[in-house]
Amino acid sequence: MIADNTLLTAARAIGFGNPNRRLEQFDDFTNQFHVWVHSSKQEVAGLPNKRNPNIVSGVTDAFNQLYGMYDKIGIHDGEYGYHNLCVEDRTTYNLSEADCIVISHPFSADGKCSHAKIQEADKLNIPIFIDCAFFGICTDIDFNFKKYKNVQSVCFSLSKAFGTGLTRVGLLYTKDKFPCTIYNEWQYPLIASAEYHYSNIKTIGPDDLPIQYMQSQIKICEELGLEPSPTIIFGLDYTDKYSDFKRGPVNRVCITRRLELDKG
Repeated sequence: MIADNTLLTAARAIGFGNPNRRLEQFDDFTNQFHVWVHSSKQEVAGLPNKRNPNIVSGVTDAFNQLYGMYDKIGIHDGEYGYHNLCVEDRTTYNLSEADCIVISHPFSADGKCSHAKIQEADKLNIPIFIDCAFFGICTDIDFNFKKYKNVQSVCFSLSKAFGTGLTRVGLLYTKDKFPCTIYNEWQYPLIASAEYHYSNIKTIGPDDLPIQYMQSQIKICEELGLEPSPTIIFGLDYTDKYSDFKRGPVNRVCITRRLELDKG
């Protein structure tokens, strides 16, 4: 066969152009995101396959891929509601019967540390996925996972820290072969979402929002009779006063609008 470099085995779009420069910038963004995560004063360690993190369209995108890899998804009461909405027939609160256990850290129901939950799950020898979507709006949380042998994946997101949920981007550390682990190889990197966050990631640190809003959170919670959560957008109630906000074992009140008005 005569060699001809104009012929391709892949189906390439007309006008695709030379993607090399944007791919270089994308790789740089991945590195910057990794550095951003580790720039927090909160300890971050024990991330699986930490040398090869993968860009995803937010933590939720990683979940969509996870659902295709594992059948039975184990969750705690009060966990991120997306799981029950997407795969209700495949979620279970009986963690011992799960194929994979998902734990938000900070926990979705209260914004508090989930190490006790992770420790108990780790004893079951079932793969664990740690959802760190609240990283960037929390304080005094330990993100050191070195002591766990079954933490298979850990995912961070910029949506909550930068208010960019409509242009989601996340960073997944995993030992599993998620579809996103071949995005770059298949020339499908999530460049647009990454480019949208270039300036933010250089100017807003993972501890900046908690510092900026902590005093407002405390004041608002005092006014409303709530306990301030380590995740600054929440106030917590363990009585019947805010029963309409029940989330698992606690009434979780999101005070984001109050925070915006207070700082405005």
